[in-house]
Amino acid sequence: MNIIDLIENANKNFPDRQAYKFHEESMTFREVYDTAYSVATKICLNSQENSPIVLILNKNIYVPSIYLGVALSNCFYVALSTEMPKSRIEEIVEFTQAKLIITDGESLDMVKSLKFKGGGIFTIADCINQEKDVSLVESRRKNIIDTNPLYVLFTSGSTGTPKGVVTSHGAVLDYVETFVKTFQISKDEIFGNQAPLDYIAGIRDIYIPMLVGCKTVFLQKNLFSTPKILFEKLNQEKVSTICWVSPALALCCHFGVFDEVKPLYLKKIFFTGSVLDCECLNKWKEELPNALFVNHYGPTEITASCTFYIVDNSLNYKKIPIGKAFANRKVFVLDENNKLAKENQVGEICVTGRCLASGYYKNPQKTKECFVQNPLNDCFPELMYKTGDLGYLGDDGNLYFAGRLDNQIKYMGHKIELGDIEGLANSCKGINETCCIYDTKNSVLVLFYSGEASAREISIFLRESLPSFMIPRKFISLESLPKLYNGKIDRQSLKAQLGL
Repeated sequence: MNIIDLIENANKNFPDRQAYKFHEESMTFREVYDTAYSVATKICLNSQENSPIVLILNKNIYVPSIYLGVALSNCFYVALSTEMPKSRIEEIVEFTQAKLIITDGESLDMVKSLKFKGGGIFTIADCINQEKDVSLVESRRKNIIDTNPLYVLFTSGSTGTPKGVVTSHGAVLDYVETFVKTFQISKDEIFGNQAPLDYIAGIRDIYIPMLVGCKTVFLQKNLFSTPKILFEKLNQEKVSTICWVSPALALCCHFGVFDEVKPLYLKKIFFTGSVLDCECLNKWKEELPNALFVNHYGPTEITASCTFYIVDNSLNYKKIPIGKAFANRKVFVLDENNKLAKENQVGEICVTGRCLASGYYKNPQKTKECFVQNPLNDCFPELMYKTGDLGYLGDDGNLYFAGRLDNQIKYMGHKIELGDIEGLANSCKGINETCCIYDTKNSVLVLFYSGEASAREISIFLRESLPSFMIPRKFISLESLPKLYNGKIDRQSLKAQLGL
């Protein structure tokens, strides 16, 4: 099976059910299916099979049909955020050597100004109004197998060499099927989409409806700056399920929105992307005591998430586990000698299974560094992805996240994980969010933060739990910390403020 089989299934079994909604526009599964064939026809007439198709689109009702149209044409999509710096977009477009770009009317002028050598630029209107040529599309479709790439997702940072993660039809299909089975997702679910549709978390909101016939409501970005209106929108659309990055949940706590309105229909709440503050989780659980709360963990290279933890009824979490592996995956911790780490011993989190990406686009060296033979298996080939994340297996049998290898520094003779400082600082009263940076020029730890707390209050609070060498020497208060378009804190921007 491949992703195209999903929309075939949807068109056959629930064609008239509403699949997606954005603002006041909606599409049924039949409309998505028919539109995808028009898009595929336009692509087939203007590209070769197995070609990268660059998509530069704002969130809109036609995005799922565009993605499926690319897949139907036996090509793969490279979705780029319109919020990326123009120079970054040009760099990725040139790197992929794409010959075709699909964009929306709002972004057309920007796209036309790009240094684009391919020359083929089409709007959504060009694609959806294309007369379908079913025989042409089917001649391409018959060549699709589940190991073919579905998309290449580039890292969202604004610096460094582009690193595109190649993900197959089979990996996405495996994840969607596993997610649905694990959490008993039914046709009656209504998803409230927060993630940008060009971000890895968006695949749940796009592809799960095709499997079970449920519905996704795409939420516009500006709603998340006004949580009261956001919650009212959730109630209006009767949203039952959300898969949001942790900062989006935290934002609702900081604004005190629960005192004004509550999401009445929410039953399943999945959070991912970064560590959620325990105080925030406890607040959500207190307000929605009957809802299911699930912590997800997983980098882009393993297709959305590889572990999950179902939060129990305790309101006294000090650290939230990332849990245990989904079915059809092995997730384990290796020490620095490539041996299985002992209980409570911090090491690198590694993953094997069908969920693994195929590698990095046009980057065999990086692929060989990160996708390696499982050192615990010397009997047959078994690829393993080295996540670069630190973790440990707790006494309770759950995995715990312990930061990034590249955020682990040597300072005053000690190994320090910057995430440990951030995690504690985030629990300080009067703090909204933090990011700790090691200033290599001046050899000092710097804590950027937002909130009402003073530097002195934070320092005193940290000294109650941390050794002196882990206390930042400099505190910088900002109205809000800079974010990447996917909602994560932009560490590179903060380093630039320090001249690093």
